[in-house]
Amino acid sequence: LLPNKKDSSTTSKVKLTKSCRTRLRVSGICCSSEIPPIRAILKPLPGVRKLGVNVAIKMVYIDHDPTIITAELLAAALNEQRFGAEIETDGASSSLTTNGDDATQASSFESIMNLPRSKFVESTFVIPGLVTYTQDKMDTCPIGKVLRQNFFKHHLRTFHLHAQSQTLKVEHDPSLLTAERIYNTLVSGLKDDAWGRIELAHDGATEGLTLPVLSNERRDDNEGDDFLDEGGRRLYCFRGLKVNILLSGLCWILSLLSYVGDSWRFLQYAGIGAVFFGLPPVAMKAYLTMRRCQFDANCMMVTAALGSLALGEYDEAASVSFLFSISEWLEARATKKARRALGEIVSLRPDYANVIDPATGDIVIIPASNLPVGCRVSVRTGDKVPADGVVVEGTSSVDESSLTGEARPVEKHPGEEVSSGSINVGSSQLVIRTSSTVGDSALSRLIELIEEAQANASETEKLVDAFAKKYTPFVLVIAFCLCTVPWFFGEEVGRYWSLNGLIFIIIACPCALTISTPVTYSAGLAATAKRGIIIKGGSRLECLGHVKTVVFDKTGTLTTGRFSLSHLEAVGGSKSRKEILRLLAIMEAPSSHPLSACLVSAAKDEGVVLSETVCALQHTILKGEGVTATVDDERVYVGN
Repeated sequence: LLPNKKDSSTTSKVKLTKSCRTRLRVSGICCSSEIPPIRAILKPLPGVRKLGVNVAIKMVYIDHDPTIITAELLAAALNEQRFGAEIETDGASSSLTTNGDDATQASSFESIMNLPRSKFVESTFVIPGLVTYTQDKMDTCPIGKVLRQNFFKHHLRTFHLHAQSQTLKVEHDPSLLTAERIYNTLVSGLKDDAWGRIELAHDGATEGLTLPVLSNERRDDNEGDDFLDEGGRRLYCFRGLKVNILLSGLCWILSLLSYVGDSWRFLQYAGIGAVFFGLPPVAMKAYLTMRRCQFDANCMMVTAALGSLALGEYDEAASVSFLFSISEWLEARATKKARRALGEIVSLRPDYANVIDPATGDIVIIPASNLPVGCRVSVRTGDKVPADGVVVEGTSSVDESSLTGEARPVEKHPGEEVSSGSINVGSSQLVIRTSSTVGDSALSRLIELIEEAQANASETEKLVDAFAKKYTPFVLVIAFCLCTVPWFFGEEVGRYWSLNGLIFIIIACPCALTISTPVTYSAGLAATAKRGIIIKGGSRLECLGHVKTVVFDKTGTLTTGRFSLSHLEAVGGSKSRKEILRLLAIMEAPSSHPLSACLVSAAKDEGVVLSETVCALQHTILKGEGVTATVDDERVYVGN
């Protein structure tokens, strides 16, 4: 599902972007009851045009005019009500445009060339063995393990593997870690012959490929593992688990030991410590909820914990405080997985662009969000196309599977259009002239469609939310009656039924019911989108359950879209089948053509082992015909 591309003939005209999409991560979202107050806060603000809330991943999407209201002001408006909003992406940073006028373009180029630079460079390695992996199985590739085990994070910041282009791109600090050292580590760490001949294609330090400072640095996937947060206020011990929750759990366990015997009875007071450490964060959320004239799960838990303390049931109060606190940690981990699934789609959008300086012809790496319309961009093997554009130089194969679902690379020639997020998997460099900004590209519009789909509530979600709104007051009325009326029949009866009333509040809390539906839909929509299937919301996902007949396109859907050797016939008696396969593997190993990987894989499947002493000398690609090289002092040709 792709939006129509804009007419490239209009891109050279003067235009000013008046709308962009900002994403806020809002930690204060617990369930769908927070959606109305969030809308009430943001919708009346000037410049806000459209609003979407994804409860499952605690994300708010706002389409707004950046000239009227900024992302900082939007976050501040939510934080005034203590929603805990953080800017995930600032839409204004990806809404830059430029004029078709030469003088204005020159000024624009000069400004982006002078952007602040980081200490990191990008180096590219060619690893033929990557072709045996599919992109969705890249997590199992041992290359990542080799890099993580040998280098520190501040030496090697991140790396990107791509199967079809057989490339590894590494962002590293050349003053601490050279590309040559990374190369030596890869060669020694990947000893299996199946990886082929590893090459250093581009040394970022030698070629001056210094990376710019990104306006919104990527979040670390291991966030929360540190002992201090960015402000130095929160302590963490294990995968984001706070120290106060661990202390609350310790006190809860001690309070349970009071049941061992009368001599241990004094340990029941440890339950007060569990409440002291575990309840305050929940109590703060409950206070903010009641300020908005609402009553949610946080309010229920605070009521139950304080009621248990009043009745002298310290271990019960400890159980409520600790278990609800740790349930929030478990929920945060679950939503983080859902965010990561969506993040894999968003990561298709490139971070950088290799802009060709119009004055000198040198390549300068800039943030892709700063890329203006009308500039020339270099896209080498393994590079992502940073924005929609037209090829002006070079011919190469491009992987568009992230956008179209078509597994087979498409060959691009001068004059043909390319889309943002597609990857150059051929052996030649492409030079494109951009026809849109990153924020206005086909990929960005695709991401917006996915986000809107996840924010759309299905009929089941609406039914659950409507049920919870009526169910919660009903539960509170019953609990109130259980905690008050029995006291007229004596203190013992009152204490017994008050405790049961507090238990009823906990077990009847609708929080799990209301959060389970959107989390399930969010995970399903993100999982399908990751595989190139866009489903426009939970209601459409539900409809799939009633489908009885499905019609598929075969290539890349029912089949893998990957070539394989089905038949090999040896003509004449000068070479055996194994000798032919050996020659094919030697000749095709250095090539990035999709058929090359198929022939190398077929040779390995039949037990052909390549000697390290034998290699293809003077290896040359014959455009449109094949390859030629010298092997064992003989000239060998492979082609059509």
